[in-house]
Amino acid sequence: MPAYIITGGSKGLGAELARQLLKQGAAVHCVSRGESESLRQEALRMKGAYTFHAFDLAQTDGLDSLMERILSQIDHADRITLINNAGQLAPMTFIGRADQEDLQRSLQVNLIAPALLTNSFIRQTQALPVVKRVVQISSGAGKKPYPGWGAYCTAKAGIDMLTRCIGVEQANQPYPVEVISVAPGVVDTEMQREIRAASEEDFPQQSRFVELHTQGELQSPEATAAQLLELLQGGAFDQGEIADLRTKNMAPK
Repeated sequence: MPAYIITGGSKGLGAELARQLLKQGAAVHCVSRGESESLRQEALRMKGAYTFHAFDLAQTDGLDSLMERILSQIDHADRITLINNAGQLAPMTFIGRADQEDLQRSLQVNLIAPALLTNSFIRQTQALPVVKRVVQISSGAGKKPYPGWGAYCTAKAGIDMLTRCIGVEQANQPYPVEVISVAPGVVDTEMQREIRAASEEDFPQQSRFVELHTQGELQSPEATAAQLLELLQGGAFDQGEIADLRTKNMAPK
């Protein structure tokens, strides 16, 4: 049975990834501050095995023990995948206006936590002769500066570079851990609602995202999760790849 560890698995894209993987019969470990009651109830009727781990990713001191605890519950998996999906946009304001604590929490959740979880995952699985993957859910904001998204853009750029570095490091390992970073595009989640509710003073491009929603150009979490899983399970990604789901196609066999 393949095993998946998904951060931010209680809502949005993370919950939909968990839902579709449970339907496939995978063992899914969801990490978030609160549990999705609907997902827990649905999991009872699915083929897979669902486990919830309550954790605030801003509390980075406990991440290594969290990963150790999760991996100790995974038995006889032929594939183990960590999906670092959790993220937050706040503080959505210009650097210089942001609250110090809000800025620190943003970087901890968006950059430090996935970096530490990835480090712990690789260290604890490096010697295992099974397929191991880390999927970083990134953003086009890691490549393009958005005024008002300084913290978020910085974190996503850091995640992309971390992915490139690990790809090089793992290339010649006896049992390499595959790592990729994927920008899923504009997905209709709670984060998009936060963007539309922002003031133009704090986020000058707010009207553009309102227009995307009005014109029905947001991708659904269901379709996004299905596309990502099809590509991932089909081996469409290269080691250390920085991918955009909107332009990524299945590699020819």
